[in-house]
Amino acid sequence: MQNRFFDLSKDPIKPSDQELTRKAQEIVASYESYLSDNSKDVNALILFGKFLDKVGQQDHAVNYFLEADSINPRLAVVKQQIGNYLIEEGRPLDAFPFFMLTLEIEPQQPAYHFHLANYLFLFEDELVEAEIMDLAALKSFMLDCFERASSLNPENFDYHLRFAQSFFDCPSASRMKALRVWDDLIVKFPKRSSSEKDYFKLCKGRILLELNRDREAVALIESVSTRSLTNTKLSLLKQIKVLKKNQLKEISGDKDTLDRKTGAFLQILPDPHLDRLHEVTSRLKEERLLGQLRADVLRAHLDGYGKIQVEFSNRSGQSN
Repeated sequence: MQNRFFDLSKDPIKPSDQELTRKAQEIVASYESYLSDNSKDVNALILFGKFLDKVGQQDHAVNYFLEADSINPRLAVVKQQIGNYLIEEGRPLDAFPFFMLTLEIEPQQPAYHFHLANYLFLFEDELVEAEIMDLAALKSFMLDCFERASSLNPENFDYHLRFAQSFFDCPSASRMKALRVWDDLIVKFPKRSSSEKDYFKLCKGRILLELNRDREAVALIESVSTRSLTNTKLSLLKQIKVLKKNQLKEISGDKDTLDRKTGAFLQILPDPHLDRLHEVTSRLKEERLLGQLRADVLRAHLDGYGKIQVEFSNRSGQSN
């Protein structure tokens, strides 16, 4: 019934608002009736919560997620939903431990690694300012999460693409490894569109420039023919001339320095997938206070004002 409702709302010949409202009320009544007799059915609580979330009733949905969490605190999907609610409420730091627990509970689920990495990227400033981790550690962990997601789901193009792109977000990461990752992406996904392949060339060209392999970079960048990427192509070639003119001072170090050069003078290339990637981004979990926080000692509840309160205690029973 629930899936049918959302199919109807997307149908080209949409039913009237009154009809959709009536069907939504039927679904709500069915869930409420079932849960009145089966109040401990975690799956029903989660499904009803997800339905309410989809129809814009987040404040009501979170009540069902919290109830499910009180019954079984080891459900990653519930931790994710509570974390997402806190994000929507403008409380990304409060969401952080829920996302962390998501990964702890289901470490083999690639989506959790991917969303955690995106969460770290989107809320980098807040996490660093709150001293949850320093910037270098955050960027390194973000890169590791993108890598883990791509390795756990080797057929997922989005995961591989974002992993490759993340090297531009992590200036200290190995440029030789970045080059291998872009090459791997190109080999694994040979049937992408011509414009996407040209985008890969620009990104790989930038990495080659950071490795001081100018001739290879220029040849690759000049081979780009996609019209929508022309401005980026010309901008990158212009930057090459500027870098050469200034003698690329940052490339004067030893081999190890060269491999880890930041490439700060090269602008990040526009990403044709960026909008889609931001939509995919849900924001998930991380590893704060390493090992100090455990899933079986985290509880959340609504206080008298309808706000989520998170309580932590260590295994000895002491409160934080």
